[in-house]
Amino acid sequence: MTLKTSASTSAILSKEFIVKKIFKTSAMGILAALLMGNSVNAFAHKVGLIDMQNIYSQLPQMAKIEQTLKNEFAERRQELEKLQGDIRFEAEKFKRESATMSEEQKTALRDKIQQMQKTLAEKGRPLEQEIKQRQNQELAKVQKLIFDAIQDVAKKGKFDEVRVKETTIYFNPDKVSDLSNEIVEVVSKK
Repeated sequence: MTLKTSASTSAILSKEFIVKKIFKTSAMGILAALLMGNSVNAFAHKVGLIDMQNIYSQLPQMAKIEQTLKNEFAERRQELEKLQGDIRFEAEKFKRESATMSEEQKTALRDKIQQMQKTLAEKGRPLEQEIKQRQNQELAKVQKLIFDAIQDVAKKGKFDEVRVKETTIYFNPDKVSDLSNEIVEVVSKK
């Protein structure tokens, strides 16, 4: 009897052994398939690239902003340019005629030039700041259009990632799609 028990026990053990072996093999196969699937997905990562300088240089909105700001500040710029011309004229006059001028005339002309330079600085700095502020306002509008276009193009093209060319150290041009022209096209229509 002990032989029978021993034989049936070894039969059960061998069945358990086989089941465990099949389970382990299946588990390893499934795990390997999952890992392979992830690595295949990692290789299928779709990356787009954009050249912001190229985009900005091609957008009609940028030329429009430049013209708008030029018109908006033209009068005040002309006033400052005239003042700069007057300062140059008076400085040249001082160089030319200082040898024949009295000390009183030299002092008066120096004071006049210094006052004109002070006026130029007082009017020029605020104008410069105002122009920069307006440029930033207009650029913010264009940047929003660009970022919206990037998201639209990336979603339609099923890109996993979009990078800026200027901040990317290296990219393989065969593996990366340049989306700059598509972005320009989309933004130009808005």
